[in-house]
Amino acid sequence: MPSSIGRPKLASNLWRARLSRRVVFWVFLSIVVIEAIILVPSVMRRERELLEYLRSLSTAQAEGVLGTQDNLMASSDDEVLESLETLLSNEVILGGTLYRANGTLVGTFGEPPELSAQTPQGLAARDRYNRRTQRYDAVWEMSPLEGSYELIIRHDASWVGREFYLFIARITGLVFIISVFVTGATMIVLERLVISSVLALRRDLRRAGNTLRQNQDARSLSFESVEKGALRQDELGDVIMTFEEMVNQVGEAIAERDQAETDLRLSEEKFSKSFYASPNPMSLSVTDTGELLEVNDSFLSLYGAERETVVGQTAASLNLWADLGDRTAMLNQLKRQGYIRNQEYRFRAARGNYRTVLYSAEIVQLNGKQCILSVTNDITERKAAEDALSESEQRFRTLVEQATDALFVVNTDGQLIDVNQEACHTLGYTREELLQLAVPDVQQSVSLDELNHDWDLQPGQAITREGIHQRKDGSQFPVEVRLGRIEIGGKPVLLALARDITARKAMEQAQARLAEIGELAAMIVHEVRNPLTTVLMGLNSFAQMDLPERAQKRLSFALEESERLQRLLNEILMYARDQQLDLDSVQIGPLLQNLQDEFAHQPAAQALTLQAIGCDHDIRIKGDRDRLKQVFINLLSNACEASPAGDRVTCTLTVAADVVKVQIHNGGDPIPPDILPKLTQPFFTTKSSGNGLGLAITRRIIEAHSGTIQFTSTAELGTTVTVELPVERDASSNRDASSN
Repeated sequence: MPSSIGRPKLASNLWRARLSRRVVFWVFLSIVVIEAIILVPSVMRRERELLEYLRSLSTAQAEGVLGTQDNLMASSDDEVLESLETLLSNEVILGGTLYRANGTLVGTFGEPPELSAQTPQGLAARDRYNRRTQRYDAVWEMSPLEGSYELIIRHDASWVGREFYLFIARITGLVFIISVFVTGATMIVLERLVISSVLALRRDLRRAGNTLRQNQDARSLSFESVEKGALRQDELGDVIMTFEEMVNQVGEAIAERDQAETDLRLSEEKFSKSFYASPNPMSLSVTDTGELLEVNDSFLSLYGAERETVVGQTAASLNLWADLGDRTAMLNQLKRQGYIRNQEYRFRAARGNYRTVLYSAEIVQLNGKQCILSVTNDITERKAAEDALSESEQRFRTLVEQATDALFVVNTDGQLIDVNQEACHTLGYTREELLQLAVPDVQQSVSLDELNHDWDLQPGQAITREGIHQRKDGSQFPVEVRLGRIEIGGKPVLLALARDITARKAMEQAQARLAEIGELAAMIVHEVRNPLTTVLMGLNSFAQMDLPERAQKRLSFALEESERLQRLLNEILMYARDQQLDLDSVQIGPLLQNLQDEFAHQPAAQALTLQAIGCDHDIRIKGDRDRLKQVFINLLSNACEASPAGDRVTCTLTVAADVVKVQIHNGGDPIPPDILPKLTQPFFTTKSSGNGLGLAITRRIIEAHSGTIQFTSTAELGTTVTVELPVERDASSNRDASSN
């Protein structure tokens, strides 16, 4: 029973499989062809055997007929031909042709054969078989005629044809039986070894394809072909196991694809949320045309327009780039390296105002198009703040570098981390050399332990101390250091401003010496004035006597010198004393005008012209009226004494800001430039009768009024003395209010 079921199933499997049908067909055809190739020579040989047999029969009969003829060689051609006609009694022999040995036709009898001596081959072809007419022509080779005649007999080969085709039929049947047997065996073996596994593999492929088409994992399926293929140790088994590997790989690939799609969806969702929710302006545009495909709200806020008016437009049509050359340079850099990071550009908003941005971009592919994903950071306010800070820092650096005081910044290790140019100049180091030094290298009297106490200062608190700095060449000089604690970059540092006080120390020493000299001079004047007063009283008593003329001249000279000595002592005492001022509000214009009017009657001004300019200014200064008179009378007197007869002496009053400027000008010979700085030094004079204290006292009085005095002298412009005094504050305020 099982075998009866298996055979239909076998045939069904075989004929259902196209591969098996082709294999069976070609196996059967191959066997038939092989058998045909093998058996065709046998068939042809069988045909030749039958023809030879037929020939041998006719030959035997002909020999029998001719053998009965006596002295055949002496017979004529006709007699021989007549004897041969008796062969027609044999039903196999249909006719013949007789030729002499030289190929001459003697005659024919019965049905003439197609083979003859006149054919192109002649008698070289010993026989000819015509299957269509079933005729067989053959040359009769027999001793009775040998050497004299050639006889061609025509045979009836119908029997040979029948035997030949029967033989072919038997052979064909045998070939068919063999082919069917071999093909059947091949079919059985093929079904068991190949077809069943191939059909199972096809079914499994279809199941796997349907499963994969439904986007399901085919690795969970149980495959029929895999169970059989695992037992095979041949190429088909390898193919089946490869199919299992392929299913696993495809399953893994699908799982990875699904995961990738999931990740891509999440990534796209994250990107979309990040894109639209980003506080930084973002845009997506086509690289070639600049068309904006999408922008976020921050971009719209930066540009100042609605989405409908931006999306679909190009950067050029929106006039977005302040300089289109920047966009060209950006595209070239982007194509060259694929990305841009924090490049600074200027954008133009919809209202025409410009914004400074940091621009970052990358090239991305979107639907086959090359696009630019860009992120901008609006730094307009920060840039303005940075510019302002940079300008402020530059101003501060300029002030620091141009400061007349040396600046040092010291870290917690006592190391110099910054200095200005004045510090390099005063110490004789370059900036690089100075930054390699510590505080003890500059101020050797200060150790790092002592410097640590300065870190106890509170921010904003400062102290002032004096010290000694040492230059690169080893020389030292006194300094006054203003020290404070500040923070730079979140780190505490000490800021020290050092001022070279060498000149101040020298001035203090000079002032101390002058003070000592002044005290000594006051003592000397005091000690000399009493005897001098007594001498003057005695000389005045002698002047009342009646003395000889010679004695009177000597007495007059003694009185003049005594009075000059008394004036000198008074001036020395005045210069040596501190200037005590009786300050009051003084109208400087009327004061100068009155002094000029009074001085015009003095003998020194008789031959000159005095002119007051600007004395109508209603301006007041805080000063001592008597001391100011002394100053300007001295200056007018000097100007008149230096002017030639007929010259003009001018006194000009001007007001500039909070300063009153009085200029007294005269002609005459100029004062040499090397003499000008010495004019206000004590006991320096260019006059033969002067004592050199007038201008020195004048300078001290002006300085006591917080003013300045300056001398200029040239041959072209003459000599000018300029006195500057501060305007009284209340008067300055009233003057500003009235001008407004």
